[in-house]
Amino acid sequence: AVYGDLLFRNRLGVNVQAQVSSLVRRLLTPLTTDKLLSHLDDLSAYAEAAPETFLELIETDLRNSEPAVFGLLKPVERGPFGTGQQRSGLLWALEGLGWKHLGRVSRILAQLATIPIDDNWNNRPIASLEALYRSWLPRTAATLQERMQSLQSLTEQYPDVGWHICIAQLKAGHQIAFSSHRPHWRDDASGAGHGVTKGEFHQFRSKALDLVLSWPDHDQRTLGGLVEQFHDFDDEVRCRVWELIEEWVATDPDDNARAAVRERIRRHALTRRSRLRGVSEEALERARGAYGRLEPADPVIRHRWLFSGSWIEPSADEDNENLDYEAHYERIDELRRDGMKEIWQERGFEGVTALLADCGAPTVVGACLEAHIVDAEVRADFLNRCLSITDQLRGMVELCVSGFLRAVGDDVLGALLVLTTRGDDADTTAGLYSLAPVRSHTWRLLDGQSSEVRDLYWQKVQPDWIGYTEAELIELVDRLLNVQRPGPAFFVARLNWTKIETSRLKRLLLEVGTVNADPSDRYIPEAHDISDAFGELNGREGIDRDEMARLEFTYFPVLDHSEYGIPNLERRIAESPIDFVQILALVFDERDDDGQDPPDWHIEDPEKRRELARSAYGLLERFSRIPGTGRDGVIDEEKFRQWVAETRRLCTEFGRTGVGDDYIGRLLSRAPSGEDGIQPSLAVSKILEAIGSSEIRSGFAAGIFNGRGVTVRAVGEGGKQEGVLAHQYKSWARQRSSDFPFVGSILEHIAADYEHWERWEDEQAQVGQRLEY
Repeated sequence: AVYGDLLFRNRLGVNVQAQVSSLVRRLLTPLTTDKLLSHLDDLSAYAEAAPETFLELIETDLRNSEPAVFGLLKPVERGPFGTGQQRSGLLWALEGLGWKHLGRVSRILAQLATIPIDDNWNNRPIASLEALYRSWLPRTAATLQERMQSLQSLTEQYPDVGWHICIAQLKAGHQIAFSSHRPHWRDDASGAGHGVTKGEFHQFRSKALDLVLSWPDHDQRTLGGLVEQFHDFDDEVRCRVWELIEEWVATDPDDNARAAVRERIRRHALTRRSRLRGVSEEALERARGAYGRLEPADPVIRHRWLFSGSWIEPSADEDNENLDYEAHYERIDELRRDGMKEIWQERGFEGVTALLADCGAPTVVGACLEAHIVDAEVRADFLNRCLSITDQLRGMVELCVSGFLRAVGDDVLGALLVLTTRGDDADTTAGLYSLAPVRSHTWRLLDGQSSEVRDLYWQKVQPDWIGYTEAELIELVDRLLNVQRPGPAFFVARLNWTKIETSRLKRLLLEVGTVNADPSDRYIPEAHDISDAFGELNGREGIDRDEMARLEFTYFPVLDHSEYGIPNLERRIAESPIDFVQILALVFDERDDDGQDPPDWHIEDPEKRRELARSAYGLLERFSRIPGTGRDGVIDEEKFRQWVAETRRLCTEFGRTGVGDDYIGRLLSRAPSGEDGIQPSLAVSKILEAIGSSEIRSGFAAGIFNGRGVTVRAVGEGGKQEGVLAHQYKSWARQRSSDFPFVGSILEHIAADYEHWERWEDEQAQVGQRLEY
């Protein structure tokens, strides 16, 4: 697409660019999410090959009511079995086009940025858009005037996104810029993306500042954003911000809007940092005046900031160099209790629910409220009213009740639960008990309830992660396993593996890996916790190496790159040819003969079979323990030879001769070099020479190439690394050929492939000298 027309159009009349554009259109039309996913790794290449076509396809899709590209913006799922990140390919494609097509790419990214993505990955549409307009390091070749004009258009067409980009330019201090995708073949980014002059930086920043100060319709969000940048402005701009706030206050905004701006002033203007940054007393006095005028009349809204989270940022009068955190917590706790007292007295139950509707610390609400409801009947009525709520506020109210019950002393908890319990409603009763402190005192109170209530309790309860005695921990794990909730059981045990007896830990790991958890269960095991559990269990009495091997295979996707690894599974396969063949059969289910596999190899559930096949394939690619390897690391050549012979016999018996030789070859490539420093060693060379099949040749070569891993090279280095390897394998071929001609031919083939890659890398380095990367 880049050089085709130059080479062929005038000579042969072939419009290469048009043909490439047509090809890209056919590949992506009709545009669907599944089609984008199948081409994910190639989208940046398609975009660079046919920019106009690619942009047109995406723009057309975004005009639909349900654009296909939105399907790539799903959050990355947490946990070891979560889905991967799916948006990078599209974002790299757009970043590559942004060097030349700033306006069109900006509009696309702005539309994508409207989709919320709740994960912790940095690469998202808004980050790509920020990079395009970054005042000190823009990732576009557009001129300063073009960038300023495009920014203004962005604020007009997509105000929310445009505001975000403008505010980002006003932040002072050290910042970090992540690299954006650059074109590999086109020169769109040539000479660009390396920084701007101080003059250009200040002009672009001034443009962003002018846009936010002259914003047509300021509200609590925009004014709050300006207050957050309070320390990055000079006094003239600060005074202008207070004027804007005063003008807005004159429009009589509601209490919620007032509270939002007021809290921004408390956290960002009235601080010690303001004094250190030399903010004038006039600007600070105006901040104090605005803070006072913005006080809401509604007690719920007035005190909501105290419950915005478990931690509350210090206020101006306590923000000092050596903050006393204990004193700060006590001060906030006192303010919270006073605030809850006022809310309860003025607005009662309705005030509590109003506070919970927008609250970051609902358990704190309940704990603070407990001190102001002292009558037992009123307490029971409060709890019953909470439990009767069934709308979207239910979850917050339950957390509030949990905080309330945890603040109640053990001496009155039992009586309060009995007073609140509805005898004919087992589900509500179990729900109430599940919100009480999760400890043995509550469980003993629960013993007085029916078996139905007890069963429902253990299905509902959400345990904490710490705070249990050893006896409570064991009881909690057993109770949760008995109702098939291994996720929460694993959660509470993960910091106390030494306290979990062997059979219990074995059962826990088995059920976490095999029992289908409730989709709503929030207890998702982390990979490092699973690795730690295996490390604790391995070598204990009461579990043998074969059991450990089976467990390791169940968790192979998690353990593959963990600190623990799969030691028992590798040892089992290295000692058992039939296990190796069965692993092959999971990956390659079609035999090369007319035979039938044993019935116990057949797996009815197709999803289960696919899952096992993925694990088996990963295991074949990772398996590196050479059969016959002793505890001292020395390989017994006779045991090694016997393993290979028996494995090949079984592969023939079960119709996997070709793939068997291929993967045996890959395994042989992972064996250590011989005493003479040559790979393969004499022992491996004897086995290769004896077999001599084309499959074992290709498998050994593939194993050598794949085992090399990722390479890193300096700019312009070319194929020096490959040249060294080609020379090395040629030398080894000469030394092995006289005794092992088949092995010599394999090594010659590997050397020839490295020579090919050496030439390719040299050509890439020469291209790189002509095109700036």
